Amino acid sequence: MKLKDWGEFGIISYLKDFFPGGGERVILGIEDDCAVVKGPRDFYYLLTCDSQVENVHFVLSLFSPFSLGKRVLAVNLSDIAAMGGKPLFALLSWVLRPDIEAEWLKEFARGIKEEAETFGVNIIGGNLSRTESQIVFDLTLVGEVESDYPLLLRCNSRPGDLVLVTGTLGDSRAGLEITLQGSEEEREKYSFLLERFFTPSPRLQVGRLLHSLKERIALIDVSDGFSQDLGHIAEESGVGAVVEVDKLPISPTLREWSEEKGKDPFLFALSGGEDFELIFTVPRERGEEIKQFIEKESGIPVTIVGEIVFGRGVSFKRGGKEEKETASGWNHFQ
Repeated sequence: MKLKDWGEFGIISYLKDFFPGGGERVILGIEDDCAVVKGPRDFYYLLTCDSQVENVHFVLSLFSPFSLGKRVLAVNLSDIAAMGGKPLFALLSWVLRPDIEAEWLKEFARGIKEEAETFGVNIIGGNLSRTESQIVFDLTLVGEVESDYPLLLRCNSRPGDLVLVTGTLGDSRAGLEITLQGSEEEREKYSFLLERFFTPSPRLQVGRLLHSLKERIALIDVSDGFSQDLGHIAEESGVGAVVEVDKLPISPTLREWSEEKGKDPFLFALSGGEDFELIFTVPRERGEEIKQFIEKESGIPVTIVGEIVFGRGVSFKRGGKEEKETASGWNHFQ
């Protein structure tokens, strides 16, 4: 068997069993957006890492170094947001080609610094190495979350809960397609979609607000695609989910671009990935109240898009009729 046959989540499942990650200070290991360990009194530490690999996660010629620097930190910040936490410290590990221009690296570092200052992150160290092939930007982020509040874990869903999502979906994937294939006029006209791809906004405030509610809430960020990421909640909770596709939040800009191109915007919303919005489930009786609370306090729109049910997997309804799944999401090695 090759890794492409095993797939990203098959590898993760094996490693989860191979490295049980026990220990008296370990609260949560390889099964959520962050590992959770005991920290100072009344707090847990949140730990996460992410690699951005040239020609896998980004094409160097498409990004300004400044926007790429912001993005490298933003994708990790989104994991902290998905645990309701506050980011604290970051370690940077870069594998660079010697022919990279010094000015390029300065602008890249400036992007990371601006994102770090925006969200209160201290860059405290890391590592440098060289390569003659693809460059790699790896970042380890440490955050914290109050230990006397319930953790916002993927396994928290129960049948009857409502499924909610922040913001709009599918914009980033459309922005990538326009970047790769669009004309200069198209890129200018649909700059909003490009911004959603190049400079994502981690929903840290929303995560903190959800944590403050002290409710049984399951939470995950949309990195691999709405369908696949909701599937992680369903799998970890041992439940199923039904999504009303017509209710998925689509931005007016994506609707316009999709109509112009003859594309279905809901496929982008289901499988696009890298929107870095938050999917969360809450008890049904609290759904509307929590939706209004988040919108009022953060200014970020929230949409109720489905419900958690008995069973397994994610299913879809469109126009009142059940649909077969037509979208999945990103999977390394496949």
